Amino acid sequence: MKNQLFLLLLFPFLSLNTFAQTEVTSKINTVKIFKQNAQITRDLSFTTISGTQEIVLTGISTHILPSSLQIQFNNANTILLSAKYEKNYLVSKTNNKDIESLQKQLDDLNDELSWIDDKKNSLKGMEAILNKNQDLGNGNSNFTAQQVVQLSNSYEIKYLEIRKSLRNLLKKEKPLNEKVDKIKNQLNEVNAKFNKPSGNIILQITSKTSKLISIKCKYIVNNVKWNPIYDIRSEGITKNIQLNYKANIYQNTGVDWTDVSVIISTGNPSQNNNRPILDPLYADIYQKQIYENDEMLEEAVATSRTLKKSTNFIEGSQVSENQLSIDFNILNKQTIDSDGKENLVALKSYELNTEYVYYSVPKLNKSAFLLAKISDWSKYNLVTGRANIFFEGGFVGTSQINPQVTSDSLLISMGLDNSIVIERLPIKEFTSSKFIGTNKKETIGYELIVKNKKSIPIKIEILDQIPISQNKMIQITLEEKGSATYTQNLGKLLWTMNIQARQTKKEKFIYTVKYPKKESIIGIK
Repeated sequence: MKNQLFLLLLFPFLSLNTFAQTEVTSKINTVKIFKQNAQITRDLSFTTISGTQEIVLTGISTHILPSSLQIQFNNANTILLSAKYEKNYLVSKTNNKDIESLQKQLDDLNDELSWIDDKKNSLKGMEAILNKNQDLGNGNSNFTAQQVVQLSNSYEIKYLEIRKSLRNLLKKEKPLNEKVDKIKNQLNEVNAKFNKPSGNIILQITSKTSKLISIKCKYIVNNVKWNPIYDIRSEGITKNIQLNYKANIYQNTGVDWTDVSVIISTGNPSQNNNRPILDPLYADIYQKQIYENDEMLEEAVATSRTLKKSTNFIEGSQVSENQLSIDFNILNKQTIDSDGKENLVALKSYELNTEYVYYSVPKLNKSAFLLAKISDWSKYNLVTGRANIFFEGGFVGTSQINPQVTSDSLLISMGLDNSIVIERLPIKEFTSSKFIGTNKKETIGYELIVKNKKSIPIKIEILDQIPISQNKMIQITLEEKGSATYTQNLGKLLWTMNIQARQTKKEKFIYTVKYPKKESIIGIK
């Protein structure tokens, strides 16, 4: 009796948690693609009932981030009680015409291969019978010579017929097996595409009246990314660069995006948005401690020790701000399948204010690199990525655009120019060694020769160096630098030359190194 009373009391409470459940169709309307994931916006409409009910949105990607789920109503009389995501393990396989067509082709081919196998087995059986009876009567010696010849000829003819038929069947079998493998691979790919796992979004709502309402559902999914690809085109060093900015989109969410509005964003909602906190920096004395035992003295070095942090909170002196993102609204609707393949979408095209300069480090490489200096580059909202370089109508290679710099100009390498010849030659009359007391003094000089074989003037920057002393016994003096700008703490020499068409310019630099003659030193050349 007690148990019956308990159940009677329990049923009312259970009934309170049982709601009418309705599956509704939703459509992906907009996809906002970030660098590492994407925000999906689904739209749906349905008629509510008076009271509480559950709405089930099916076909949701299993790569959803449930904590990102947002629901928006257009009806003040409807209240959202809860929203959750759950995987759907009961999804039936999708019937698809492509799958059915491929399966029929595969069945037909398998039937044909089975028939070939039957023919091969039949011929091999006949061959076995011939081989078993080729001893001319199993030892019966009553055959005449003429009969032996006839039996041998008959065996040969039949055996060769069987072998020929087997070879013909093998020739038919090989391309059929190759076709079967191709169809199986295609069938696996199509099956994977149309029968992917999915999930449901379940909304529990309550409404005062029955009414048609619209819902907008937003959530983040991963297994999506986009990378920038740039086409940089220049018609010559007197022309501005034309930059075509494209997005290469990959998605493997398990759900195809069909005829959707696409927004490409440079933002990244998955980045760490917590500001850094700068803790106190503690300095301490480096200590040596001596421990003694009965047999030996053992030296132990205490390189660090545990320190208690201050209990007072200290505001950090550096706060990192989120990078402001730019959104590219694609004008035409896009269809992007969930196959992990490349999908190129054009974003913007810019004409960049460009100054061209050649650059060379002849100590390392005697080639001249053409650099494009882009001013006011920050207004283009570029993202680090690969660039395809086209110069004067031809493809010259790839480069990397790195906008994460603080300089006023963005440098883009346009490739090598073989019409500029550069040499770096030791100057013999200035290269010498002599002893001064207990010291040795070496004089080292180089000549830089730059020839412009082009039919137009050029501007070129030449970078070289002299050594920097790391020891007070080594004294390095720059004796001559020509027109170079000298950065002493780096030992850097920079020449900026304007060279007319078909002309040659020369520069030189000389430095001395003084050090104790009994010492051997490195790194002076």
